[in-house]
Amino acid sequence: MKVAEVLNILNKEIIPSVQWKNDPSGLLIGNKDAVVSKILTALNPSLEVAKEAKKKGCNLIVSHHPLFKKPVNSLVEGYYYSDIIRFLIKNDIALISCHTNYDLNINGVSFLLAKEIGLTNVKPLIPIKEIKDIEINELYKICIYCPSESAEKIKTAIDDADGAAIGKYDHCYFSYSGEGNFRPGDGANPYIGKRGKIEKIKEIKIETVVSDWNKDKILKAVKAAHPYEEPVIDFYPLDNNSDNFGLGAIGDLKKKITLKELCKKVSEKLGTDTLRVAVKDEKKKISKIAVCGGSGAGCWIDAYKNGADVFLTSEFNHHLYQEASYYINVIDATHHSTEQFAKKGLKDYLESNIGEETKIEESKNDKDIVKNLSELN
Repeated sequence: MKVAEVLNILNKEIIPSVQWKNDPSGLLIGNKDAVVSKILTALNPSLEVAKEAKKKGCNLIVSHHPLFKKPVNSLVEGYYYSDIIRFLIKNDIALISCHTNYDLNINGVSFLLAKEIGLTNVKPLIPIKEIKDIEINELYKICIYCPSESAEKIKTAIDDADGAAIGKYDHCYFSYSGEGNFRPGDGANPYIGKRGKIEKIKEIKIETVVSDWNKDKILKAVKAAHPYEEPVIDFYPLDNNSDNFGLGAIGDLKKKITLKELCKKVSEKLGTDTLRVAVKDEKKKISKIAVCGGSGAGCWIDAYKNGADVFLTSEFNHHLYQEASYYINVIDATHHSTEQFAKKGLKDYLESNIGEETKIEESKNDKDIVKNLSELN
């Protein structure tokens, strides 16, 4: 398997078009045609992780965080980013990062965090349509006009291109018959009819839905299956707001608990004592929790508006603590601890789609750089 093939597998689920503008995701370092010997998944593509990859014989790292958050102007030895880049290139280790497209995925960072602390009925905290910086119509309706005898062949082509799916249902179509009219002109090579003569035939109109990131693939498949020289194919953007993508997650606990009990649970599940708690109401039993892996402090208002009793994320500042805790309880853990499950999520996804063809390991050296006093020697 080549690096490009691994990237295609990731892109099928962790959609590259659903991310913030100019986000450094995808293949960041390496040769897309290189054969993958072994894969290491990580949260951070640090120098320690790069050295671990070399030691374990991995020539591809798949991480959540990208290596570049800002332009790197030189590759001089002795600087943080330079040393990582130089090491990866010198040792022919490729790097693929799934960053904000993994943050915005319902199987991604925040949903993994929600699952880890035991939330049920989980959905995005902020649906993709409400994120102003991401201009995307998630769903389109596609309408195809074709002769009756070609309808099933075209439906099969759409199915094979992963179209016609709504939620947990696939092969979702609506069809109805009508009369098609056309006149082939000079130079035309019509499937039905003769040049210069108006033709009237029974046609089927097929309607279904496709995703924004898949519509080009489906258009190509439909054209290949369609018998007409000039098929009529319409796309209409839809305002449907699905739960497939969004920022953060919100869900319910199976049993109500106190804020202190929740903090103990979070500390245990995240493996950290580095929690900062801004209290709105310490006595109220907790049932609904909003989470956002990583730097989600700015989403506290969405957690409050959606009825959450607690918002779990990281990187609040002093003034946000004061403002947010006037409305909602806040648990602020470290950036690493709230996103650490990404490396297992990436490993599990790749294993389920690659199988035993290529071995995949989860990084052991990818650790939280932030420690509390009790962890210091």
